[in-house]
This record gives sequence, C-alpha cells and structure tokens, in this order.
Amino acid sequence: MTRPKLLLGIILLATGITAQAQDSAPTTPWWKAPGSLAADDAKWREEYVQKKEVADAFAASLAQSIKTGKGMGYLDQGGVSPSWYKAPMVVQPFPGKFSAKLYELAYSAFLQAGQLDEAYRLAYTAVLQVPESVVWRQRLIQVGTWLGQREMVLQQWQWMANHGQPGARAAAVKLAAALSRPDIVIQLLSPLARAGQLSDADWKTLIYAYGQLSEPDKAIADINQSLQRTGPNRFLLEQEAYLSYQRGEIAQSLAALQGVEKHFQATPDIAIQEARLLSMQGNYTEAFAAMDRVRSKASLNNVPFWHLLAVLAWEIHDHNAAFDAEKKLYLLDAASQYDLQRLIMLTGPTNPEAALAVARRGWEKYQLAYFYFESLTYAGQAHAWKTLGRLLRAVPARDPQKLRSYATYWLAMGQWANAVENYPAAERAYAEALRLNPEDEIAKNNLLWMLVDSGNVQALRALLVGDALQPSDSLRDVTQNALERLGHDASALFLARQRQQQSLKPTSLQLLNEASLWESAGNSGIAWSLRQKAIADSLSSLQNHRQERAPNE
Repeated sequence: MTRPKLLLGIILLATGITAQAQDSAPTTPWWKAPGSLAADDAKWREEYVQKKEVADAFAASLAQSIKTGKGMGYLDQGGVSPSWYKAPMVVQPFPGKFSAKLYELAYSAFLQAGQLDEAYRLAYTAVLQVPESVVWRQRLIQVGTWLGQREMVLQQWQWMANHGQPGARAAAVKLAAALSRPDIVIQLLSPLARAGQLSDADWKTLIYAYGQLSEPDKAIADINQSLQRTGPNRFLLEQEAYLSYQRGEIAQSLAALQGVEKHFQATPDIAIQEARLLSMQGNYTEAFAAMDRVRSKASLNNVPFWHLLAVLAWEIHDHNAAFDAEKKLYLLDAASQYDLQRLIMLTGPTNPEAALAVARRGWEKYQLAYFYFESLTYAGQAHAWKTLGRLLRAVPARDPQKLRSYATYWLAMGQWANAVENYPAAERAYAEALRLNPEDEIAKNNLLWMLVDSGNVQALRALLVGDALQPSDSLRDVTQNALERLGHDASALFLARQRQQQSLKPTSLQLLNEASLWESAGNSGIAWSLRQKAIADSLSSLQNHRQERAPNE
C-alpha cells in the first residue's frame, strides 16, 4: 500500500522552481505598464533621434570643411596665406609741403586713372603731414582696404577709435580680432569693460583676446570691476565661473555659479557645472540637490544632465531618482555600460523582465560577459524559457569569450533543461557546474530538486551518501524532500525535527510536509496538530494582510 506524499508541485512552488516549457505571459506586459521603462519609448526616441541627426550632419559638414580647408580661418589652414593677404607696402612719402587743394585734386585724379598705389601713397603722406585730419585717415582706410593693407587700416581705425569717432571702435575691434591682434582688442575694450559699458558680444571678444595671451586673471579682474559698478550680471558671472575653473580655482568658480543661482533663474546647464564642482569637493549630497532643484526644467533628451543626475543619485543611494534618470538614458539609447549595470541592479529585485531587457541591450551593444550572465539570470527569474534557450544557443562553437568556462552558464543550462523537462541534459549541466565549482551550493540544490522532480531515485541515492543528516541550511529542504522520495521517512523526520530544535520557525508548507512524515510514521495525532497549526498560521497571515490594506482602501 502506497502512503501519501507531499505533492511535488507544492515543493517546487515553495522553492520558486517551475517546470514551464514556455515564457510566462503576465496579464499586463511590463513595457506597457505606467512608469515602465518603455512606456514613452517612441516619443522620447523620436525627439532624440531628430536632434542627433542634426548634430551628426553638422559634425560631418565640419569634418569635410577641415578636410578641404574651405571656410576655415587663416590659422586653421596651417599658415598658408589666404587669397586676400597682401604684404605690407613700402611707401616713400611725397616731397614738399601739404596743400589741401592740390592733394584733393591729385587724389581724385589717381582714383580716376586707377592708380591705387599712388592714391595710397598720397593719403599716407597726407596723414603724416596732417595727423589730425579725419578725412585723410578715412581715405587711407578706403584705398588701404582696396590694396589689402589691413595692418595700416587697423592703425587708422585704432586712432579714430581713440579719438571718439562714431563706429570706429567696433570696426577696429573687428579687424584686430581678424588679424589675431589681442593686444589691440584689449586696449580698445578693457576700459569700457571696467566701466560696465560693454555688450555681451564685446565681452566674448575681450575674454577671447585675454585667452590668446594666456591672461585669464586679467579677464577676471575686468569682470569683477564691472560687477562692482553694475551689480549682478548673469553672463559675467557665468564667464567668471568658467575662467576660474580654467585656472583651477574651484571655490571661486563655484561661488560665481551660486551667484547665478541666487540672483537669476537656475538652469540645467548651470546646475551641471555647479554639481561637478561640488563633486570635486566631495559634496555629493549638495551636488545632487543642485541638480534636483532644476530636474523639472531639464528636457527629456538632455543626456549630460541625466548622466550626472544618475551618478549622483546612485552615490547618495536615492534609488528612485537614479531609476528615473537611468530610465531616460536607456530609452534614448544613450546609456553607458555603467548606466545599464546600475539600471539592472535597480530593476532586478522587483522587475526581472525589465532587468532582462536591459541586460540583453547591454550584451548586444557592448558584448561584455557581465551582461550575458545577467541576461541568463533574469531570463530564468522571469521564466522566459524560450529567451533563455536562445541565449544559451547564441554562444558560438569556438566560444571566444570562454563563456562556457563559468559555472553560471551551466546553471542556466540546467535550469532551462529542467524547465523543458529534459532531465538528462539538466543533470549533465549541473554536473558540469559542480565540476567547475565543487562548492557551489546553488548547483547542488538545483541538481537535487531536479532529481526529485524527475524521480531519479538511483542518482538521489548516490548523492545522499554520507552527510545526508547534516546538510547545510541552504540544502536542508531539498535533502529532506529527497529522503522522503527515497522512502527514508525517519531521516526526513529527523531533519524536520532538527529545524524546530534550532528555533527556525517553519513555514506552513514545511508544517504540512512534517505532518505527512509523522502520519507515515504512524503518529496521526501529531500530524493532525501540525496541520491545524499550519491552518492557523495561514489564517493569521491573511488577517494581518487585510489589516494592512484596510487604511488604504
């Protein structure tokens, strides 16, 4: 007469192992649930791809310009003289005294005859003899421009700017910048800068000129004097932050950025700079706070912002913020391998299907063993057996990355083979895992459960020789069920009683299992008591669950 045994289905349910041959199908796919990784995938990806195409087109155009030399400045062409360059003319002034009427007549005649060299010589002579004459300086500028004498033209514009001629300063600055004469740019603009009378465009020109001379400290001095005269100015504070950072003055740069945040509306770009500086000082909490204050203002495709926010949130263990940032990077296909690793760790405990999708993305993009093994792990946890099978078969025969040399590969192979009820393949896979790592208790546990499930009594008997009555905690349940399968009820009951002696509170399923063992041993009274306790524990758990839900309903 056969005696009742605990249903193997209950055992397998208790250990989280199922024998489904196909991928499980949740009622609501994870990628369609609100707030899931790909809920807004299409919209975000479309916006990002559009901007990326524009950026790629610009980069290609720039590369072509560099290759051909078209549209590039004189210095960028390796010093090759551009077509407009003319060597300075050596001019001998006309002899004799200056005569206004005679010079006017001669200048007109030279222009009508097309004798520009003579007209230039005449204007040059007039400026030497009558240096205060604005008219003749203008004429020297005119004919000098036609002849390509830009240095001479610059000298005349500079003189006129210093003498307050309208428009002369702007023309002189423009030409000095084109001729890479930062000294003249500074002479013309620095006094106006210190007086607080410079436009943002001219400030850029002045700061660039100081940069050409490697004098950022003088640019900062001009900025500070202007700020003292005019009060807070967003543009100047941002420039001061940049220049201070270039000089390695982190505290000064940070103070300027915080001045922007204090007096003006903070932006994601300012927050990024501020957070980076705070991070350099080790103030990660403050750095995250600076980013978090403008999080709602950051566009969905602001990749640098979300990259930094993710790193800082992870650093201070704000996993909700980290997940929000990493999710955006994932959907924009802008996540680095480290972003994907963090996202796997964030989603894995609660959403193995999402973790599987991220791990597979990492494997396809980076071909790193880490992502492959994470894909195997989460495919098993999600019971995605078809996906797991495809991943296992994806390893080429030559196995260049030596993926089959890791026990994890064979554990996944065993799990997949067990799920599709290919028990011989599962047994071989677990045996290989144990050969690679004889102390792997996961492999031992899975192998024993597979043998119990398949009813392979011979193999079970061989494996349980020796320390069957003294298993490790991780192998206690499977050993107890294996002994029961072999008909060793006394030994199985010994392990069940040993749990109680060690003050390990049994679960309802374990109580039912022990009750079955006592009944098999002829102690139906104890079996009845254990079943009653299991029922009482289940009712108590149900009541507690209802009480916890009641306030929210």
